[in-house]
Amino acid sequence: MSASSHVRGGASAQSGNTAAPRRPRGSPLLIVLMIIVVVPSVLLADSWGAGAAGIIGGLTGMFSLVAFLGGPLWPDLRVALILGPLLVVAAALPRLVAESSRPAAIALVVLLTFVAGLLPLIGPRFANAGMGLGMTTMFGYGYAPMGGADHEQIIAAAVAGVVVALVLRVLMGISDPSKPTREQVAAVLVAEDPASAAAGAFGTWLADRRQRWLADALEGGSRYRLAVRAAELSGRADPDAVAALRARAEDLAGRIKAKPARAKADTPSPDPARSPAAEPADGPLADAARALDTVEQAVDGRDTTPVHLDRDRGEQLKEAVLHPSARLRSVQVRHAFRTALAVLLMLLVTSRLDRGDPLVSTALLATFSILQATWSETAAKTRNKIVGVVAGSLTVAVVLLLVPSDYLVMVATVSLCLGLWYVVTRPALGSAFMVVVSVGFNSVSRDLDPVNLLLQYVGLTACAVLLGVVLGYVVIPGFRPPPLRERVEAATAATVAALRASATGTASRRPEDITVLRDAERLQDELVPDRDRLDSRQLADLDTLRTRLRNLTVLADATELTSEDVDLVTAELARHSPADDAAGPSGTASTVLWDLAHEAGAAERSLLASLPAEGR
Repeated sequence: MSASSHVRGGASAQSGNTAAPRRPRGSPLLIVLMIIVVVPSVLLADSWGAGAAGIIGGLTGMFSLVAFLGGPLWPDLRVALILGPLLVVAAALPRLVAESSRPAAIALVVLLTFVAGLLPLIGPRFANAGMGLGMTTMFGYGYAPMGGADHEQIIAAAVAGVVVALVLRVLMGISDPSKPTREQVAAVLVAEDPASAAAGAFGTWLADRRQRWLADALEGGSRYRLAVRAAELSGRADPDAVAALRARAEDLAGRIKAKPARAKADTPSPDPARSPAAEPADGPLADAARALDTVEQAVDGRDTTPVHLDRDRGEQLKEAVLHPSARLRSVQVRHAFRTALAVLLMLLVTSRLDRGDPLVSTALLATFSILQATWSETAAKTRNKIVGVVAGSLTVAVVLLLVPSDYLVMVATVSLCLGLWYVVTRPALGSAFMVVVSVGFNSVSRDLDPVNLLLQYVGLTACAVLLGVVLGYVVIPGFRPPPLRERVEAATAATVAALRASATGTASRRPEDITVLRDAERLQDELVPDRDRLDSRQLADLDTLRTRLRNLTVLADATELTSEDVDLVTAELARHSPADDAAGPSGTASTVLWDLAHEAGAAERSLLASLPAEGR
């Protein structure tokens, strides 16, 4: 997306006649979620006697489904098993504790916020989980059911929301649990960016039962793409032969994506037109054809036995627990501190409001959503929020002047539908509609003065922006990491050290080898912009470098590498320019490893060429 934006921006600068890019259209996704998640959750909570607290179940269900979605069914259910009880606690306990001690409830909310900020450290899959937990916590504390509710009703509502989300997640994936994994493996054969597709497919395969046939298909697909690229770069590739190979790859990709039962029924008979004599006898295209043969054999056999990985997770966890100080300066930990502190201050600001004030949850959700792990993401969220509040406030002012109060609920209902339609694709427009929703519904349902409610809404949103931007990036940057250029060089060097440690030849991991791997993972996590002002090309290169180095480390930790493999990969990472001689992978080297190293080296060179030198 960023690369295409960069191209569009350059084209616009060069030509005044270039048509402006079309604005993104809205999406009914959130409206559908409201229907299939919120309504059943509220109905189930009501059947359990939750009464007015049923809306807590509805919103908890929606936030829980966000946390449970992210990949194949079985890995998602493992996440749900861990996160489900925590979501119930976040939705119910802060509100219940606040009944007897508001300071204790504030401390609990801050703790849960900090945990939500740390969840992505477990892995990219937990980014949605952190968002779902944080939003559930903000809403659970801030929302007070009209007419009140006892502790049994609140707990019943929270459990109902999580149960509905879990059931929906099972229903959405039970017919084909591994469909996302197969789709990502198939994409390696046909995607425009094969290295990125291979990296994503490998990570998903690791989490999804590690079926052997998919591993073979992934390896063969990577070798095929590498061989075709080598043939094209040589300038001697037969276009007809390349087109035939691509057509075969597309057919194999379709067979990989097909459901197992249908794929077995639709297995084609051997094609007599494609015989060994008709294929190149040697060269890169012959290698590509043999790689596709490997993929086809894997698809035909569909060996679902799991691949055993020699990984001592217990020792890695023990090392991470006993040596946590290395992560205290990480971007994600600073984000967790930053978010927890901002939420604490917003809790103190809103503590002067009456209990049950509808703007408490609104202010907390605004604070939590504005603060992101990097400055550029936070600035984008802040800009959208400011534009949305200004536009929404003006709209509310016009509505209050022209529309009779009896019609406020209807206006708010229409605004809710429009807000849900646009909030994902056009956040500023969606936020503007949500201002109308908040003022309209709350002024009528709670008999509040809409003008005062609007002024409070604007004031609390301004506090959220100040907390997110000023405090979050002025106070907490005492934990700021080294300059980006230094982090890029350190992460690459640490990955090379991790690769060498993985080829020591010992049967089990030594403590020092585990430490090297953990240091590499920590430094790779630092490859995100903090206060760095990067253009779209630099952001894309940084994302590529971080992803490729991370997957190199995972592969090194999960497979047995030879010293020749490591030498080849580290040489590719250490190249100083694209013009340097670069040997391709040998018969013993993993083509996936080499491909990842090639992409990582290119991204690093591009970044170092564009970033300012140290001391400037």
